[in-house]
Amino acid sequence: MPNTQNFDQIRENMVDCQIHPMGVFDEKILDAFMTVPREEFVPDNMRGIAYVDEDIDIGNGRYLIEPSIIARLMDKAALKGDDVVLTIGSGSGYTAALLSKIVSTVVSLEEDENLLAKSQEIWDRYAFCNIVGISGALKEGAAKHAPYSLIIINGCVAHVPQKIKDQLGEGGRLLTVIRPSGSNTAQALLVEKIKEGVFSDRILFDASTPYLLGFEPEDRFKF
Repeated sequence: MPNTQNFDQIRENMVDCQIHPMGVFDEKILDAFMTVPREEFVPDNMRGIAYVDEDIDIGNGRYLIEPSIIARLMDKAALKGDDVVLTIGSGSGYTAALLSKIVSTVVSLEEDENLLAKSQEIWDRYAFCNIVGISGALKEGAAKHAPYSLIIINGCVAHVPQKIKDQLGEGGRLLTVIRPSGSNTAQALLVEKIKEGVFSDRILFDASTPYLLGFEPEDRFKF
């Protein structure tokens, strides 16, 4: 397992060898990946593989998405300093921490109380002060704090629930990975809210990541 002082170099290697070659050149995003300690957001026994460009199982059917996919989603989101962002399926809190380095406020929704408590402890320890962690059903979103200028769903979905899209403000963007029922291909999806009730969907690039629990195809467990 790498010792603590090696993580800075490993983080730099992640940016140089995994993220930058995928066409992510935004200095704000690259700096976030350089400074947020990904090793803190995985189970202790996985710290040594925290920076592999693969999804990491963090337990209870949840995954930390591979760095290059998160980076490309953030890049396509066209992040702005005044963005108010909702992350759905916060997991261990890594995506929220990355976003917090760039945007105004991050509302991080998680229904697993243990994951949320762990995330909050890390956010507090590293002074990610503009993240608000909330508990609730992921498929419901967080309408109480809407509208959002950006929503990121941390995992693959079979479809994006309308009630979540409705929590975008006018001109807002939603990013996720989508693999509809029966499809063998997963792709990054950008949803933009043109005006009330009018949305534009655009496929961005091929991407593969596990389904977020609760967002699987409805027929997945039928026999």
